[in-house]
Amino acid sequence: MRPQAPTPADEVAPHDAASLGGRSLLGLALVVAGAIPFLALLGLVKLRWAPLADLDTGVAQGLNASVAASPLSVRVLSIASEAGGGATASFVMAVAVVCLLMRRRYALAAYVTVAGVGLAILVPVTKALIGRTRPDVPLPVVELPTNASFPSGHAMTSLVTWGALLLVLLPGLRPTARRWWTVAAVGLVVLVGFTRIALGVHFVSDVLAGWGLGVAWLAVVTIAFRGWLRSRGEPVAAVGTGVVTGPVAPGSAPTLPDGARSVGRIALGAVAVLAVVVLLGLGLTRLLASGPVADLDRALLTAAVELRSPALTSVVETVGSLAGLWGVVMATVAGAAIAAAYLRSWRPVVLLVAAVVGEVLLYGAAAAVVGRARPDVADLTDGLPAGASFPSGHAAAATVVYGGIALLVVASTRTRWHWAVVALAAVVVLAIGASRVYVAAHRPSDVVAGVVLGVLWLAVLHRALPIEPPPRPAPRPATAPAVAPARPQVAR
Repeated sequence: MRPQAPTPADEVAPHDAASLGGRSLLGLALVVAGAIPFLALLGLVKLRWAPLADLDTGVAQGLNASVAASPLSVRVLSIASEAGGGATASFVMAVAVVCLLMRRRYALAAYVTVAGVGLAILVPVTKALIGRTRPDVPLPVVELPTNASFPSGHAMTSLVTWGALLLVLLPGLRPTARRWWTVAAVGLVVLVGFTRIALGVHFVSDVLAGWGLGVAWLAVVTIAFRGWLRSRGEPVAAVGTGVVTGPVAPGSAPTLPDGARSVGRIALGAVAVLAVVVLLGLGLTRLLASGPVADLDRALLTAAVELRSPALTSVVETVGSLAGLWGVVMATVAGAAIAAAYLRSWRPVVLLVAAVVGEVLLYGAAAAVVGRARPDVADLTDGLPAGASFPSGHAAAATVVYGGIALLVVASTRTRWHWAVVALAAVVVLAIGASRVYVAAHRPSDVVAGVVLGVLWLAVLHRALPIEPPPRPAPRPATAPAVAPARPQVAR
């Protein structure tokens, strides 16, 4: 009996075996590259090795002394540090999972989920087991966190979060774009680590250990995920180009429908919106400084002050935060990412980002020209510019963000329920506007002007960047019913 010839599936070419071995060794090297530095630093910290202790103390105190003298530097570093915060990571990964599920990339959604859940467990457990105290700097610039210092949770969180998202996006990018996105991700991770040292909440060894443990965890998850894909017979991307084959980012449809003309229309529209808002402001402050409008402003402000209570103030501050820095950023990121995943286009991303950036510029220009003073009643705000009451920046921001999301829903869907999203956006904008009157940051007329600015700016952007529903899938061709073959006629 002859031996059975091997099937093609059993055959492994020498170069394929070498490639598989090389990839396995690379994965092992990544794990070791993260685990060994982490373990080495842990041992040196536990032994209180003098050179490392001197480095940690010297760098922490030196950076702290240079940063503490500049409140602006502290503010900028604190904002940048949030790119590695647990809340930011949870939000970003949740949005990524939703977008992947919408694109029916279920395996990648599981990959991001496992990386995030493991991260949420690994960071606090490691900190609790090691229990290193935070740096003791002479001029603390921020309140020290209550948990342990080693390893840096922000350093590890930023590396795993942005590293996992980078690996998900890489397969759909061109080689040049891959390099730029990789540099941007690495730069962001390094920046987060630097901010933790400069703010005086971590030592150098804490940050290095966080990066090491992050590399190890991300390598373990990625290697396990790629092995799981191979066991299912699914394609796996080449090493250095992501985790799976095929693009995940939106398609290549033109973002600007008319190219440079679209940019020109947006610029002309911005000038027109600014002119309308400035004329409205000059009319209120010059021609209608006294009269029915001013009386109504004063009456509503007085009524809002009389309604104040500690409980209501707490609620109002929460509502107002929806149009604050982080509220606007989170809503914009979530709305743009989900819309891009649904429409498979970068156009909604450009529309929402342009809406927010343009609103900031238009508000700043209008406020500088009009120069209306804040209301002359006791306010509950701190640090607001005195001559920038008109228009309300919070009302304008709420209109372009939440109104912009509602616009995307209405323009991209064919169902009637989308009008409920419009009603919800209107309620949010109204509540945010009322909160600005309650805290006496703005007059009601300022809030109305902010809404007018936002509505006009959204109209300009929607005209230049129209959003259309995704094409419906082509109907399947109807199959003709099977016809029995005719029986041959037999001559009698």
